[in-house]
Amino acid sequence: MSANNPQNKDFILSKRFALAQDISGAIAFALAIFQGITLLIPAKIFLVISGVILVVEYMSSYYKSVFFDKGHRIREVGLIDNSFNEKRIPNYNSEPYYSNASISKEEIKLLANIHENSLFTSRIAEKMSFPYYLFSVLAFLFFIIKLFISGMDDYSSLLLSFIVSSSLFDRAIKLHSLKKSSEDIYEKINEICSRYEKRSVKTSMILPQIVEVLLLYENTVFESKINLSERIFCRLNSSLSKEWIDIRNSYLIYGNQKEMKK
Repeated sequence: MSANNPQNKDFILSKRFALAQDISGAIAFALAIFQGITLLIPAKIFLVISGVILVVEYMSSYYKSVFFDKGHRIREVGLIDNSFNEKRIPNYNSEPYYSNASISKEEIKLLANIHENSLFTSRIAEKMSFPYYLFSVLAFLFFIIKLFISGMDDYSSLLLSFIVSSSLFDRAIKLHSLKKSSEDIYEKINEICSRYEKRSVKTSMILPQIVEVLLLYENTVFESKINLSERIFCRLNSSLSKEWIDIRNSYLIYGNQKEMKK
């Protein structure tokens, strides 16, 4: 699977706003800790600074979603174009992005593309989730320690609100959900392929199931609004691509399409 695609521009912008959102959340959390321990910042100034940080975080979240939605739409068009041999995106060859050019039957190629996507998404989301889990656990432990030391004062309440509303905490939950949902879709497609092994049927008989997994996958990615890490993608790309080719070659549903065209 190639990293070069037309949605990169929008996804890169979305990632930058997501980073700004994470940094704002981390600063807000660190500021709440600092103020809770030292009380050096006057209350009014502290509230103004916190308000500015929250506005920046909100705006970053908004534009992150705007650019993600644009990139996601382009990616959807690329998926359909690749599967059905169309070309609605000028000057873009979608074949290198996927590894399923050998499959000539359009509906089966769509199934293979979703199958491949769900494999990559679940593995990358799993690797991405650890730093967010770690931050969330450490933040909550710090809150518990502070609660035992100084009780539930105003700054402890503020600290708790930062933890609960933090983009980092929210990202940990969404990454877990994305990973779990992608794994479920991957297993669902495995079941479709396995049923074909037992009883070869016409494509029209499994088309509703292909449409179902397409909608499941696209809705899962869209709702999460998670930009998958390009660094982790590049690190895993070789091994995952090899794994996917082995998986694809092990199922008759993908191999039979070439034979049916001969």
